[in-house]
This record gives sequence, structure tokens and C-alpha cells, in this order.
Amino acid sequence: MVPEVRKKRLVRKQITVPGNLLRACAEFNSGLFYECHESLEEVWQEERGPVRDLYKGLIQVAAAFVHLSRGNYTGAERLCRTALGYLAPYRPEGALGFEVERICRDAEDTYARIRALGPERIQEFDITRRPIYTFDPDRLATDAVRWRAWGFDEQGNAEPRTITVAE
Repeated sequence: MVPEVRKKRLVRKQITVPGNLLRACAEFNSGLFYECHESLEEVWQEERGPVRDLYKGLIQVAAAFVHLSRGNYTGAERLCRTALGYLAPYRPEGALGFEVERICRDAEDTYARIRALGPERIQEFDITRRPIYTFDPDRLATDAVRWRAWGFDEQGNAEPRTITVAE
């Protein structure tokens, strides 16, 4: 018997960037890497400004951990490596309240451990040793103005936005 394939449908939902960022941090830090990826992607898909790559880098770190949890060396190695490239421009000063330098140092450590284990031993990766996603909400408004981030007004106040997602 073939299992029934559930068709996704498009739904509209209201989000705020700070709400999604807080949720993504909590999800990543509790090991819900796929869910973190989804929370960040909702914002990334709408962002057209200079912080788009910040979101992409954070998404790719989360996706690398999805692959690590499945023992997929190739996916984990590639996503961790490319995530560092996307995050590099934000390292010196951080962005949207994220301590990007710390996240990158931890991701570099993760990348080195992935490479040291190689495809043959990737199952030995200690997934509990991972970056911690935190951001400072007090810096968010200033950073939102500086980076002209989607979901904020000209003073850096978060604005609820309606997005369409597949569920």
C-alpha cells in the first residue's frame, strides 16, 4: 500500500521579524533545526535588502545540523562551508542583534569537526556541541534601520506583516 501524499496548501499568516527570530533561536538551541530553518526562511523569503544573506547564512547553519542529525556528511560539510561565506560580511559588527562573530567561530569549529570525522565517521559527530543562536532585541531596532531590514518601519519598529506559506 502506498502512503497517502498530503498536498500542501498555501496559507496566509501574520508574523513579525522579532517573533520569528526569537522562535528560530529557541528552536535551534533546543535541537529543532528544521523548524529553525523554516522560521528564518519565512523572513528570508520576504527580505530583499542587505541582510538577506545574513538570514541565508543562519538558515544554512541550521540546515547543516539537519544533515548532521541524519548522518549526511556531504550536505553538512557543504552547508556549513557556504554558511560561513554568507555570514562573513556581518562578522565585524553583527547584524539584527546577532553576535555573528561568535556564531561563525562556533560554525568554524563545527566545520573542522565535520572535516576531521569525514564521511566514514560522521555518525560520531556530537550534535550537542553546536553554536547557540541568540540575539539582542535591544539592538534590533537600530540594526533594522542601519540595514534597512524588511518588516520594520523607518524608526526600527517592528511591523506585523502578512506572508503566504505552504503548509
